[in-house]
Amino acid sequence: MPVDTENHTCPDIPLFAQITRLRFLRVHAVLGSLGIHPGQYHLLALVAHAGGMSQSELATQLYIKPSTLTVMVGRLMKADLVHRSRDPNDKRILRIYLTERGSAVIAEAISRFTRIEEETFAGFTDEEMAQFTTFATRIRNNLLKAAESEGAPCPWF
Repeated sequence: MPVDTENHTCPDIPLFAQITRLRFLRVHAVLGSLGIHPGQYHLLALVAHAGGMSQSELATQLYIKPSTLTVMVGRLMKADLVHRSRDPNDKRILRIYLTERGSAVIAEAISRFTRIEEETFAGFTDEEMAQFTTFATRIRNNLLKAAESEGAPCPWF
C-alpha cells in the first residue's frame, strides 16, 4: 500500500508507533536548543526530583545499563549540568547532583515538556484525559510486566 502523504501515514506502521516517533521528534526539537537529548531529560528530571542518587540507583530507575549511565553522566558533566560527589557515609558511592546550570536547564526543559503535553492533548476533555491516563497506565504496566517475565527490568538489555 502507498503512503498517504496528505495525512503523513503509512498503513504498515501501527498508529502507536507513529505517535511514539512523532512525539520523540517533537521532544528532540524542543529540547535540542537547550543542548540536551530526550534521554538526558529523564536523567536530569530524576536528579532534580531526587538529587543525590547513586549511579546504580539512577540506572535502575531509568532502565539503562550502568555503563550507559556512566557515559550519560560524563557528557552531562562536560556540559556543566551535573556533578558527582562521594557519599559522606560510604566513600565507594558516587552521588549525582545538578549544578546551578543544570537546575536552570531542567527547569526550562520541564516548562517546554509541559508545552509539549499541552500540544499533544489539545482538544481532549477532562473525561478523555482521565480515560487516557487509565489506558496509558495499563499500557506502561503491561510493558513492564512483559519485561519482567523475560527476567530483565527491560527487554532491551
